[in-house]
Amino acid sequence: MSSISRERLRRLVRRPDADPAEAALLCCVEVEPGLDVDAALLRLDALADRLRSNGFTAEPPQTAAVQLVRELAGEQGFIGESERYHDPDNALITRVLETKRGLPITLSIVYVAVARRLGVPAFLVNLPGHVVVGLGDDTPPVLIDPFHGGELLDEQTAAVRVEQSTGGRLPFRRAMLRPAPTAMVVRRLLNNLTRDFEHADRLPDALWSVELKLLLPNRHPDDHRDLGGLLHRLGRYDAAAEAYEAFLDATSTDAPGREQARRAAIDARAQMN
Repeated sequence: MSSISRERLRRLVRRPDADPAEAALLCCVEVEPGLDVDAALLRLDALADRLRSNGFTAEPPQTAAVQLVRELAGEQGFIGESERYHDPDNALITRVLETKRGLPITLSIVYVAVARRLGVPAFLVNLPGHVVVGLGDDTPPVLIDPFHGGELLDEQTAAVRVEQSTGGRLPFRRAMLRPAPTAMVVRRLLNNLTRDFEHADRLPDALWSVELKLLLPNRHPDDHRDLGGLLHRLGRYDAAAEAYEAFLDATSTDAPGREQARRAAIDARAQMN
């Protein structure tokens, strides 16, 4: 049931040792109600076991990175999906495990999950515009770009990626290479899903993606407004008005968008008559 998986997700993302793959799978329950999350995690165990049986070496991180890339990109064929980048399937990890095509964030989740199962300190690096994988405890870490076939990046290359993805508006800082908390990873994943479901006119799916964002410790007041907009478009006017009003309650009087939200709440109430 969705309520059970949602509560599990809410609790999981607050743990410092949270598995981002488990969190991503819990999001997939929304479109696959019968999904057995624990059974799905065994697929990642199997990928780690394959590497282990082939003599995987966890140290040093550079060596571990080469072995991960050889297996996941080379043997398994995990790579970025460029032609259908905004297909929501690319942000659903169950589909990514089947097709071996995905977004930078979902592919990075696969790499991190497998690396951790092999005892490698691994984490997601939340670079602007492009998520990558970090390995090791050193600064900077060893960086892997799973979207581009497991390319190994150095700090200079990462800085160039940031410059390219932001049009030079955001200067690179070494702090960008820090591990991203699981709640931040899940929020970025859900932002992708909201965008792509709306683009595909799959409003009920966009709705659950926003509902899940409201479970996170890093939820935003704008999530209430986005929820109201989706509910309004779906004809659920009472719930839409409540969501707009929650946005008003969560923001200060000078916050942008308040007047539009107030008018939208009035309009939603009027639609109920």
